[in-house]
Amino acid sequence: MKYDTVLVTGGAGYIGSHAVHSLLKSGRNVIVIDRDKESCDDLKRCFPRNKRLKVYCADFDNDMYTENILKNEGVKAVMHFAASTSVPESVQRPIEYYSNNTAKTIRLVERMIRYGVFRLISSSTSAVYGNPEDPNKLITEKTLCRPINPYGQSKLMIESILKNTSNAIPAFEYTSFRYFNVAGNVITNKVRDFKWREKSNVIPKFLKAIREGKNTIDIYGVDYPTKDGTCLRDYIHVEDIISAHMIALEDDIYGVYNLGCSEPSSVWDVVNAVVSVTNSEVDVLHKPKRNGDPVVLIADSTKFRELTGWEPNYNLKEMVATAWKAYTNEK
Repeated sequence: MKYDTVLVTGGAGYIGSHAVHSLLKSGRNVIVIDRDKESCDDLKRCFPRNKRLKVYCADFDNDMYTENILKNEGVKAVMHFAASTSVPESVQRPIEYYSNNTAKTIRLVERMIRYGVFRLISSSTSAVYGNPEDPNKLITEKTLCRPINPYGQSKLMIESILKNTSNAIPAFEYTSFRYFNVAGNVITNKVRDFKWREKSNVIPKFLKAIREGKNTIDIYGVDYPTKDGTCLRDYIHVEDIISAHMIALEDDIYGVYNLGCSEPSSVWDVVNAVVSVTNSEVDVLHKPKRNGDPVVLIADSTKFRELTGWEPNYNLKEMVATAWKAYTNEK
C-alpha cells in the first residue's frame, strides 16, 4: 500500500476527522496532531479500540511532538488541515492568520524535508480568488487570484511556498485543494464536527439557531447584484472533499485543484433547504454586508474531474440533512 502511515494535522477537526475516518477504512495507520483537547478526546471516543490510530493533543508547530512523529512513526505522507479559517476574524486579526496559517506551514514543510517526508496534501480555499472579474463565469484554476481578506491571502502564500519548494526540491510533491464551501457530515455519524456550534459558516449557524429553539437567522447583505440579493456560493459535501483527497493520495495526483459542485446556491437557497430539512419556521433578519465577503464564488472542478473521474455525490439539501442528523444525534 502506498503511504501506509499518514500524519493528519488538525485531524480532530471537522474535515480532518472525516479524513481520519477514510484513511482508517483504507487500512492505513493514522497519526493525528491537533491542539484542541476536547476535539482530540472526542476523536478517541469515535475510535476507542483502533490500534492503527494515534492522537497527539498539541499544536503541529510544537517541535517536540511533530519532529518526534516525523522521525519515529514511519510517516510517509501528510494531510494538512490545521488552520484558522474565519474570513471576518481574519480581517480583524490578520497577524494571527499569517502566523497560524502561513508561518507554521513553512515550519511544517521544513521538518518534513528534514526527516525525508516528501508527500503533502494541503487544504487551500476558494478565498484565494477574491472577487472574480466576471461573476457569470465559473472559477477555474487559471482564474486570477486576488484575495480580499487575510485568510485567503495566507492560503495563497502557502500555495506559492509549496510550488517554490517543489521546484527547488523535485522529490517534494504536493497537492493543494481549493475548497469552496464545505458542509454536511458522514451519514453513519462515525465522526462529526465536534465544534459545530462555534462555526460562523451559514449552514451550522442556521441549524444551531433552530437546534436551540431560537429560529432566528441573520443574513449579511441582501442587496448584492445576484438573483435574490444574497451572496452566491458553491457548497460541497465533506465526504466529497475527502474522496478527492483519497484519490490524490492513492493515485499520486499532484498540483492545484478546485473542489466544488459548480452549482450556485444563494444564502436564501440555504435558508430554504434548512427550513425543508428541519420542518421549521424561521424569522430572517437582514444585516449589513461583512467586510471581506465576495459576491459570487462558484467552482469549475473540471480539471480534477477529467484527470481522475471524481464526481461530487451530494446536493445542497443532502448536505443540510446529513449535518442536521449529526447535530441532532450528538454522542
